Amino acid sequence: MPVTDNSSLNDIKEVNLSYLMLAQRLLRENYAAGMFRLGFDSDVADIVLRLSPAQLVKLAGSSSLICGFRLNDYDLLSSLTQDVLGGVLQQAHSTILLAQRNVAQTA
Repeated sequence: MPVTDNSSLNDIKEVNLSYLMLAQRLLRENYAAGMFRLGFDSDVADIVLRLSPAQLVKLAGSSSLICGFRLNDYDLLSSLTQDVLGGVLQQAHSTILLAQRNVAQTA
């Protein structure tokens, strides 16, 4: 396997482990807010919370990213990248758009 492929796989495993550790921390600190930020339903959140350190490492060892990019809607992504509100309200605007998207996905 070429060095670049091995490096990419190691990077994916690192991202996976970081993501899983962050997910557990967010859920432990505030379950509801963690679920919202991660886009998890309660079943997934419960499973992630119950993962042991060994299970985290094993799951993180996948050659595929286990987290997904939730902004796969062109209109939503382009509206979030434009400075439509002078920067002052951009974060609030982003949160509202993402919250609406989460509600639409669960409906």
